[in-house]
Amino acid sequence: MFIQKKLIETVGTSTSKALFFSLGAATLSSQAFAVGISDAKFIELGGSLSNDQATVRKVYDHLNQISREQRFDAVGRIIAGGALCTATWLGNEGDKAVILTAAHCVLGDNKDQESVYTGQNVSFRTGDGRLIASGTATTHFIGYTGCHSDIAIVKAPLLTSPINAQGGAVPQPVIADAPDFNQYVGKPMTLAGYGIQGTPSLGTVSSGRAYGLGHISRDVGGCLRNPANTEEAWAFGAPGDSGSATWQWREGQFVGVGVTSWWAGWNGRQSGHGRVAPYQAWMKKTYPEINTVTRTRTLTEDENVILNDVEARVNGTVYYLAGNNVSGPTSGKWVYPRGFSALSVAMVNQTTGQTHHIKLRAQRQTWCGWGEINNGVYCSPDATKGGLKVWFDANDNTAAPAGLYQGDFSLTAKGWHDHSYSADIALKANILVGSHSTLEGTVTASSAATTIRYDSTVNGSVYYLPEGNVQSDASGRVWSGQFNTWSSLQVPVVNKTTKESATIVLRASRYVGCGWSVMNNGVYCSNGANYGQLRVSYHPEDNATLPAGDYETLFNIRARGWHSDFNKLLTFKLDVEKGAQ
Repeated sequence: MFIQKKLIETVGTSTSKALFFSLGAATLSSQAFAVGISDAKFIELGGSLSNDQATVRKVYDHLNQISREQRFDAVGRIIAGGALCTATWLGNEGDKAVILTAAHCVLGDNKDQESVYTGQNVSFRTGDGRLIASGTATTHFIGYTGCHSDIAIVKAPLLTSPINAQGGAVPQPVIADAPDFNQYVGKPMTLAGYGIQGTPSLGTVSSGRAYGLGHISRDVGGCLRNPANTEEAWAFGAPGDSGSATWQWREGQFVGVGVTSWWAGWNGRQSGHGRVAPYQAWMKKTYPEINTVTRTRTLTEDENVILNDVEARVNGTVYYLAGNNVSGPTSGKWVYPRGFSALSVAMVNQTTGQTHHIKLRAQRQTWCGWGEINNGVYCSPDATKGGLKVWFDANDNTAAPAGLYQGDFSLTAKGWHDHSYSADIALKANILVGSHSTLEGTVTASSAATTIRYDSTVNGSVYYLPEGNVQSDASGRVWSGQFNTWSSLQVPVVNKTTKESATIVLRASRYVGCGWSVMNNGVYCSNGANYGQLRVSYHPEDNATLPAGDYETLFNIRARGWHSDFNKLLTFKLDVEKGAQ
């Protein structure tokens, strides 16, 4: 506990060298870390408590080899000024590499508050020694006041993207963003970092990259406690591993859940790791294209949800049943895999405001192919597949009205042989149906959509009102001589890059014959009711807080006759790309 107290007291001071493994003087402190392991595990792996260097190398060469597996391809060493820490590549943003590390590893002049600091020289290398980024960096802080907020996102000049051992591109790692963490306490946690290596009895024996397996015993105010005190949990942070991501397996995904913050010394055999999920909104704002659990489990009309090898860390096979807000299989079976399972999910059409059941398809993977999700069978050589795939097929939904469908649902993963295994898999849907429907026009970032002169098609004038889940200050019809005004529309959209929901503000105006006015104004000028066209446009200044991305949706506006019973539903498409600021 003294270690943690000391860490909090030093936050915000300029004595940053005291917080990490210093390259220049090779000084160590209780706030910078690498992977230490228990005496028992050291012996199990062939080590000797006599500190024989041959056995030390045998143990840590083995752990180094595991740390270079494909799941750790995004993990690397960050050097910030004279400090050496561990970090995780999150992806690229233009000519910058985006890197996750601990706040105490990098400089900041106001990092105990949400802030940005530019000026420190930073370099980042992946496990193969490849220099990914180097130069003057910009670092973002959430407001560092202790373990729970010991998180920083560094944007450094990009030299090259990471590649794997086969020469292919390294995929962006998956980062936790679900607020509920209770179900993950008491579960294993994986470490991979750089720095000193050792055991409680031997102290420091070596240094370098290594892998370890820990355990989340509890969540103390957003700081995950990892005591290395069992056969299954034998690794903890030690100097040099500060900033390393901590990982958990979740239904086939290797998910970053925390950032290493402190340790309790060799004899303490414990380390603390700040949870990242509570800061997911800040992380997405800082790096809009971060890859998260929710984003990978969101279904669109173009992208499937796929979870691979769910059985790899389960005893026996896994099958899937319908969960919340979905109709589908309710019991398991054991047959040769074939076909697919039909699912039906209640979703709200944001374009019309009505609820409809959208049909989806789902399959479970075995070594002899894909089949129904509730089939627990496995094929030679073993039960290590169990992947889940869920997708949308437009041919199953030809009767669904055009629009943007959104809904949350879940499937339950069940163990066929291990009856204690059960996991709820939360899924989201953002599905655009009928994007090629008959349209009044398309609104883009640079061009407005303008209708025909509807006044000229009816007896009298026409006015317009929002439809479906479009929100507007045009709540009813008006007859006004005020011109050069507009109505605001708040339109539900989907960011096609991140698959997340958002709201875009548009302007809608009706031409009255002698000027533009709010869209619900039925007035016309002395030259007669011969105009009445509707113009809908996008303006960047109305969407300053909208994250960068490519947005798309359908939305409806209803045209009504002021003097007649004219009533027509107008469908527009929104297709707006907003670049990074």
